Amino acid sequence: MKFLKQLITLLGVALAPVLLSVTPTMSQEALKPLSPRFTPDPQVYYGKAGGDVPLQVIATSKANGSCQGLADQAPNHTLTILKNFGFLSVTVSGDRNLSLLVKGPDGIYCRSGKSPELSGAWVSGQYEIWVGTTNGDRINYQLSVSETSP
Repeated sequence: MKFLKQLITLLGVALAPVLLSVTPTMSQEALKPLSPRFTPDPQVYYGKAGGDVPLQVIATSKANGSCQGLADQAPNHTLTILKNFGFLSVTVSGDRNLSLLVKGPDGIYCRSGKSPELSGAWVSGQYEIWVGTTNGDRINYQLSVSETSP
């Protein structure tokens, strides 16, 4: 019995660093829930793009637009739309080409480029947002949410 207790103690000490270094996969930042006429406009958030999961896998074949690049399995952000918007724009920008993937109650949408944008009417509900890079490299980005059309 004493030997078993020593073995369990040794295993616990040996595994502790490994277990403590594992971080749960979760969104980088939940965005402020939005209703029409929110302030300030735009809402601006920051994060790190990239990862090792192809956006095509996350989007499945049901995506509207071309899903190119790699991101984390978990979304970078979640956005709650409290009331329908006649117009809302979500734009992501950085110092390289990026991909923007949004899964929401009305579909899955992808855009890629220097500052990819998804804009138009948005229905109320929960949206998951991924930001990817062409080769999976981790780069900083800025995400802007606005109801002002260009």
